[in-house]
Amino acid sequence: MAIHPKKIDVEYPGFVYPDAPRNVYWEMTQACDLACSHCRANAQAERDPQELDTDQAKALIRSVKELGSLLILTGGDPMKRADLYELMEYARSIHVPIAITPSTTPTLTEEVVDRFAKIGVTAMGVSLDGPMPKVHDAFRNVDGTFDNSQRALGWARDRGIAVQINTTVTTFTLPHLRELFDLLVAEHAPPVKRWALFQLIPVGRGAELGTLTPDEADELFEWVYDVSKGAPFHVGTVEAPHYRRYWIQRKLQDGATKEEVAALAGRMGFGVRDGNGVIFVSHLGEVHPAGFLPHPLLGNVKETPLEKIYRESETLALLRDADQLQGRCGRCEYRWACGGSRARAYAVSGELMGEDSLCSYEQVCKKA
Repeated sequence: MAIHPKKIDVEYPGFVYPDAPRNVYWEMTQACDLACSHCRANAQAERDPQELDTDQAKALIRSVKELGSLLILTGGDPMKRADLYELMEYARSIHVPIAITPSTTPTLTEEVVDRFAKIGVTAMGVSLDGPMPKVHDAFRNVDGTFDNSQRALGWARDRGIAVQINTTVTTFTLPHLRELFDLLVAEHAPPVKRWALFQLIPVGRGAELGTLTPDEADELFEWVYDVSKGAPFHVGTVEAPHYRRYWIQRKLQDGATKEEVAALAGRMGFGVRDGNGVIFVSHLGEVHPAGFLPHPLLGNVKETPLEKIYRESETLALLRDADQLQGRCGRCEYRWACGGSRARAYAVSGELMGEDSLCSYEQVCKKA
């Protein structure tokens, strides 16, 4: 997997992935028994008959093998596919690493988690949007999902499966993050490898929810930066790449040199964003830059191998060039380290390369 640091005329490098993404997200199905308030997929009860069939799915897995990427199985609920285990076992048989994000419904049993462990998943994602049932279950619109998630986390702990906790940050969930953090670090809690704070993109059902203001986002960044210093797991933001800008500024204030900050660019994922480092395949085989960025349609794996789409798309080449950004993002000296959320820019303004409305930063120097 070729990785090219882009320094150009900027102080902080971004990383461009023209040959292969780090992660391929495959929406196996849109079927799901939950009715989550933020659902990007507008999940429904039944599977779509036009979903990738088993043979088409195996062809996609072979493409991921060619790319050398991690395959993340998502949905909807992957448990809704009858061929789930067959596909997981096929992926592992050809040495494709896989992670999975099942819905925390009664279908996620101890036997299922045990099967995941035996197949050899790299990680299991579990959604947790509040520290108690009255918050989490209200957000998921189904009673019992909080308790289901706690049981699943315990089963994963017992089997040594790495866990990523996924939390969607809205005006409803924001007041509960500190208490949720305390729950995750409690002595009896399952070990967590990463806590991913998804900043809401107003797409799907999420368009009806309350998004943070730029000032609220900055307050969140301050808390994330401070709590990360002592957290027993990585705390990261998703669809908030401008946290990297905040992180750089805080590091410099704390006495780090620009060279020391630049040396940590890889660990912080500078430049990894929609269509650059990640790619999304829908349940129908449609390829988009990211799950929250359903525009433009880049192709369909039923017709064209994913590796060809990823490597030859002119749109993805555009997305990987931070010097093509517009508005405040285009003027910003952190544009290669950050790049702004392309998904949010498109959702809010309809401009793929427009500015990220959640960012408060205004840089005074003109773009070179």
